[in-house]
Amino acid sequence: MPRAARVFGLGSRAMARARLAMLLLLAALIATGCGDDDDTAGQFRDGYNAAIERLNDVNANINESGEELASKPGPQIAKEFDRIAETAAQTRADLAELEPPEDAREAFDELLAAIQEGVTNIRAVADAAREENQQQFQDATEALAESGEEISAAEAELKDAAESD
Repeated sequence: MPRAARVFGLGSRAMARARLAMLLLLAALIATGCGDDDDTAGQFRDGYNAAIERLNDVNANINESGEELASKPGPQIAKEFDRIAETAAQTRADLAELEPPEDAREAFDELLAAIQEGVTNIRAVADAAREENQQQFQDATEALAESGEEISAAEAELKDAAESD
């Protein structure tokens, strides 16, 4: 007789923390609007906004699935976080193809590094859910929240650097 799927039992608090961390991370990326109206900055801004457009759908999906996701078995939660990680990784790859204004290069590189760390942390959350390890999930969620803060700070630096160009 097949074994019934076990609910990970994250509880709404742990899942809410994971959701909040993801939302902060994605909001940091979605919120940008850097550069002025010169051609280089304008092209960079347009490319940046095009690259992060897919994150709007991910962000909306996280908002919609919230509490429902907390009641799912760990492997299903992991699958959702894997999907988010792939979207974030593709977004980072798309961003890496852009050429920022010269004065914004260092800030842009810092943002790319912060996004990569965020992707790593999203995958760690997925792995913890897959293994149904609540302590590992909590630790990974905290690291993800920190990544969101780092991305937000890097994005602010990028915006400042691009606007001063």
